[in-house]
Amino acid sequence: AFTGTVSGAGGGKIGQVQSASFASNISTSSTSFTTSGITDTITLSATDSKVLILVNGGRSSYGGGECEGTNKLYYKVGSGSDSAIIDIKVGENVQSGGYAKTPCSFNYLHSPSTTSLLTYTVYFKTNANTYYLSSDSSPINITLMEVLA
Repeated sequence: AFTGTVSGAGGGKIGQVQSASFASNISTSSTSFTTSGITDTITLSATDSKVLILVNGGRSSYGGGECEGTNKLYYKVGSGSDSAIIDIKVGENVQSGGYAKTPCSFNYLHSPSTTSLLTYTVYFKTNANTYYLSSDSSPINITLMEVLA
């Protein structure tokens, strides 16, 4: 058993939590990345804070024929432009026969180095037909947590 003391262990605490939930069909027929509408904002209390981003839920599917969907996380600072951070799902194959129709389960720790308003958005695209990130009105959530330094 540990009987000593720990000094300097002030970091890693959660400063604030923002969350948004979406319970509608979310689909695209675009072969270029486009916003899914799954978005949330947070303003950090310090430039050395980080953001833990969680995206969970939904139920992937297809319409009009088989497809491969790709999801990507974007962010912007203030009123700036959206910039891609990381892939969430790449080439998810949705087709008949019980393939895919999986929920999204994703987390990422981002170090934006700013105290300006941050907006995080899930973008998506398909290779063909219609890709559903969320079908049957399955809820999908985005949660943003400020992790203090």
